[in-house]
Amino acid sequence: MELASAIRAAAHDAPDTAIAGLEQAEVQIAPQGALGNLLRGANMIGQCAHESVGFTRLSESLFYTTPERLLAVFPRYFHDAAQAAEYVRNAEKLANYVYGNRMGNGPPASGDGYRYRGRGYLQLTGRENYRKFGSRLGLDLEADPEGAMEPATAWLIAASYLATRSWHGKTALEWADDNNVEAVTRIVNGGLNGLADRRHRTSLALAALEGDQVLATLRPGDEGGLVERLQHALSARGFSPGALDGDFGAATENAVKAFQAANGLGNDGVVGANTWAALAPLPG
Repeated sequence: MELASAIRAAAHDAPDTAIAGLEQAEVQIAPQGALGNLLRGANMIGQCAHESVGFTRLSESLFYTTPERLLAVFPRYFHDAAQAAEYVRNAEKLANYVYGNRMGNGPPASGDGYRYRGRGYLQLTGRENYRKFGSRLGLDLEADPEGAMEPATAWLIAASYLATRSWHGKTALEWADDNNVEAVTRIVNGGLNGLADRRHRTSLALAALEGDQVLATLRPGDEGGLVERLQHALSARGFSPGALDGDFGAATENAVKAFQAANGLGNDGVVGANTWAALAPLPG
């Protein structure tokens, strides 16, 4: 697998440490199956890229500057702006409050909420999870929670998480086999937050792993990661292709024709070398 290319495709500004970490962890990841096929690899990379903001954030910030944002992000814990204001610009107090007394954490006064806040590429959270996944990997992450931020360890945690967490009777990796990004997202996120970005990053990683970065000619009716890459490029240049769904349907064809006409490329709706060149630089 071209892992470095896939990471760069999913997050073009990814630090070198993210690539080196996966290469270092690859042998240990193999038994867990997260790199067992291209779809699994792409889903792991895409989800990790989203959760870590392009592999740049290995620790949850929890630093919020307005009560309104806290009300939006943590509606279960804050019911009015006055209450939320007490936790603005205080990441430690906030983490101890919203993560206290759950996920194996002690009460807010224990400091466990902040100590075991989200870390790694999939934001491992809670004392129980640090203990559980550390045990699986032969690491004492409960005693050394910051170890989850080491890139190779972050990849190992992500692979183990996807291999063991399930939804409707199938693990995240089994859902990845179906390229069901929505189901994988439900397992990782608990909901569907950021689904569009997760789809985009996963499709770009898959295209790289499949070798689609040769930018093959695309025509109406084509599907897949490279089509989605085309759609994002068109959208970025003001030619809306409709849904960014990897389906070269009528809306995408019309956007291609409009782009071609505006750039003196005719308007046959076929994306060949000249159209790709005009769209460059491509997103991702």
